[in-house]
Amino acid sequence: MAVINIRGDIISNDDKWIYDWFEMDATCPKDVKDILDAAADGEEIEVLINSGGGSVMAGQEIYSALRGNDKVTIKIQSLAGSAAGVVAMAGRCLISPVAMVMIHNVSMCGASGDYHDMQKNAEILKQMNAAMAAAYTEKSGRSQEEILRLMDRETWLTANQCLEYGFVDEIMTDQQTPQYTNSYSGMWLTDELRQKAISEKQQANEKEKMKNEILEDLDMYGV
Repeated sequence: MAVINIRGDIISNDDKWIYDWFEMDATCPKDVKDILDAAADGEEIEVLINSGGGSVMAGQEIYSALRGNDKVTIKIQSLAGSAAGVVAMAGRCLISPVAMVMIHNVSMCGASGDYHDMQKNAEILKQMNAAMAAAYTEKSGRSQEEILRLMDRETWLTANQCLEYGFVDEIMTDQQTPQYTNSYSGMWLTDELRQKAISEKQQANEKEKMKNEILEDLDMYGV
């Protein structure tokens, strides 16, 4: 059986190296696609979710990669929040009795401009909300209006509520109680940490380059 762990922030492929640099849990679409591509024909695939969410686009890409694969079984072990909740809707889904799903509106960071830009951004956010809601409506059969109301008031759902809404197919009863690995507190990666990682990596590369140059000089002089 192939296992896909969706842990920590859900992020873009381009940002994954920064999380790896700081040894922080994170999942990008490439992580998921690499395991799917490496799985043998007919091999069962288990997706374990412990994530507060993250990038909408990355979450949508992961959802699309998993959706429609009848060999995929999704298990929510602790929290499937925001974009991670959308991923959980991609197929047959089981939930731990102590786990939760959280759904809310899409937010935008770093917006700037005049009131025309802000109005346009508001429309974009509404459209993105509708796109995210589509995953829940397809899974549960409930109306888009009902899902959007749940998103609008940031709704936290217990395992029993998830089953009632049709967001999951079953509550797991044969596992040990899992530990939470990531609580919903926004994205861990900030611009400050991004710049710190870039700076540290550049310094490390410079040191490695200098070391190699010294070794080459020593080889040249037969030392």
